[in-house]
Amino acid sequence: MKKLFFLITAVIFLSCGENSDKNQSYLPDSVGGINGLQVVITDALWQGPLGDSIRAVFASPVQGLPQEEPLFTLNQLPLAQFSDFARTYRNVLHISLTERDTVAIRQNAYAQPQTIVFVQGQQPEDIIRQLSDTQNELTQMFLDRELKERQRRTLISPLGDHGLQGDFGIDLKIPSAYRAAAQTKEYYWLRKELKANGTTNILIYQVPLASFPEGISPIVSIQKIRDSIGAALLPVEDGSKFITESSYELLTEQTTIQNRLCYVTKGLWTIDDAYMAGPFVSFAVRDESRDRYLIMEGFTYAPSMAKRDLQFELEAILRTVEFQ
Repeated sequence: MKKLFFLITAVIFLSCGENSDKNQSYLPDSVGGINGLQVVITDALWQGPLGDSIRAVFASPVQGLPQEEPLFTLNQLPLAQFSDFARTYRNVLHISLTERDTVAIRQNAYAQPQTIVFVQGQQPEDIIRQLSDTQNELTQMFLDRELKERQRRTLISPLGDHGLQGDFGIDLKIPSAYRAAAQTKEYYWLRKELKANGTTNILIYQVPLASFPEGISPIVSIQKIRDSIGAALLPVEDGSKFITESSYELLTEQTTIQNRLCYVTKGLWTIDDAYMAGPFVSFAVRDESRDRYLIMEGFTYAPSMAKRDLQFELEAILRTVEFQ
């Protein structure tokens, strides 16, 4: 497995240099919606066990959402039709039967930015095995590429001076569609109205380092902070509170942002005593220079809409944070 992943990684770096800067200047812009994946494969293979395996890997349910939504939106394309405009799709999984079992990755082959993963095998079972061996690396690679694409689109029309530098000592790349619903030195609440009924929201505040005591699970601390401080910041009618949905298991991973410990948590929020709920993603970044945890949360209220891409946009925004 380690050798296979090393091979994939090597191909990634090698393929980045396949096109010179001069050649890349002539490449068209890639196409495709966020978190879309074009699967180039024959109809016969797509309708059989190999197709089932591809869907199980790349269309598995996204964690942290109230309804089941696929990790990627798959679009199947027969091998014979992979030409001309069809080659400019941003993310491509190319499946074919050959005399060798190989996994290869090419960047910016026909458009930019673009990632094409070629998986070949002598039999469908060989391709299924290779997908099983590399599924974590491949899915994470596509997700990382899409995160950068989402952030690139944000920079096309960014929000101007939002005051976060002065009040919180951070910079955040936010789309200009967001407006301040509340803005004080204690917290910021930014909101974007959706075309359908609903909003996406960003809530930013800070708590002392002692809010995450040693020996206590960060999940416990995060929920306590959300249900006390966070709930008090958002105005809700009739004395209700904006709290964590306790019946849904919180999903937390530990990572780093600018060399700072960060807990990324996904779950569902709800309004107690009301039929309102939705997904949230929370970043708790340990910032010892200011004796604080910076809390950044993105949450969605969109009862009539799919929420995968809405939450993905919020996560992409929060991951642009830079400490001053």
